[in-house]
Amino acid sequence: MKTNNSTNKVRMELTKTKGIIDQFINSCSHNLKAPLTSIQGLVMIAEYCTNPGEVNQCLGLIQHCTSNMLETISKLEEYTVNLQRELNHDEIEAEQLVERVLSEYASEINKDKIIISTKVSQSNKWIADEHCNYLILKNLVSNAIHFSNSEAKTRKIQVNVGVQTDHVNVEVSDNGVGISEPEQKKIFEPFHRSSTQSKGSGLGLFLVKGLIDKLKASISVCSSENHGTSFSLSMPNNFAL
Repeated sequence: MKTNNSTNKVRMELTKTKGIIDQFINSCSHNLKAPLTSIQGLVMIAEYCTNPGEVNQCLGLIQHCTSNMLETISKLEEYTVNLQRELNHDEIEAEQLVERVLSEYASEINKDKIIISTKVSQSNKWIADEHCNYLILKNLVSNAIHFSNSEAKTRKIQVNVGVQTDHVNVEVSDNGVGISEPEQKKIFEPFHRSSTQSKGSGLGLFLVKGLIDKLKASISVCSSENHGTSFSLSMPNNFAL
């Protein structure tokens, strides 16, 4: 009886995995074909343009399409490489990790006049895969920036990291456009865009979820439209092992 139950469980898992893979392939196919179709159309239009300004406009749109494709391919590579490689046991300085991520987005933060607040508490060593945690934090901060509310009097992003002996808590909050309750169930799906304001590949949170699962961590989201979003993570600290 136990053998049959185990077999059925394996079959169910395989069926579920196959469904995820099929969905992923279909999403990739659509999201890579779309910009190629656009480029093809723009090239045809440019061939008949006699005005240099119109030609330059077509070239600009083509460049935009190719940039989106390169970003999508880069994210897909990031996803597959990081899920396949072995985890490292690095000693992470939480404050340095936060500063590294925020410095990479300094120009966007300054341009949008976003107020950044950080609270880092580390009384113990943090032993984990630094690159995975860097990618997670980077994508969450990027998400908060891209979905900031242009109509808000003040745009704010809060980054909190608390390192305990056996676990680490990370929270990235903003007062941006927020996510409706129905959309919150889809945000970790590949290529999902919960807002027309989204300009990215739609793979950032998908990558985050993959890394969270790899680290045997957990993530939750609390959000409402026009009132901001908060992502909360809890992950094991290998220092306790």
